[in-house]
Amino acid sequence: MTSKRSVSLPDDVAEWLDRQPNVSAAITAAVRAQMAAGHLHEVLRRAGIEVTEEGRARWRERLAAPIPPDALAEGRRMLRDAG
Repeated sequence: MTSKRSVSLPDDVAEWLDRQPNVSAAITAAVRAQMAAGHLHEVLRRAGIEVTEEGRARWRERLAAPIPPDALAEGRRMLRDAG
C-alpha cells in the first residue's frame, strides 16, 4: 500500500529531486536511511552508548581521511583471496 503526500522543500532539495529518475524511490531511500539511523541510535542508547554531536564530528573527521595505501592494498588482497 502507498500514500500520497505533498511537501514543501528547499530549492536545492527540489532541484536534486528534479534530476532523479524516480522521485518516489529517492525520497523513500532517504527517509528509510533516516529511520535506520534513528533505530541505530536507539540500539546504541540501550547498550549504554550515547551518541553526541561531538562524537559524530570526531568520526566524520576520522572517516574523511584517505585510507593508507598499504591498508587499501591489504583489504583488496583479502577480498581477492576470499572470493
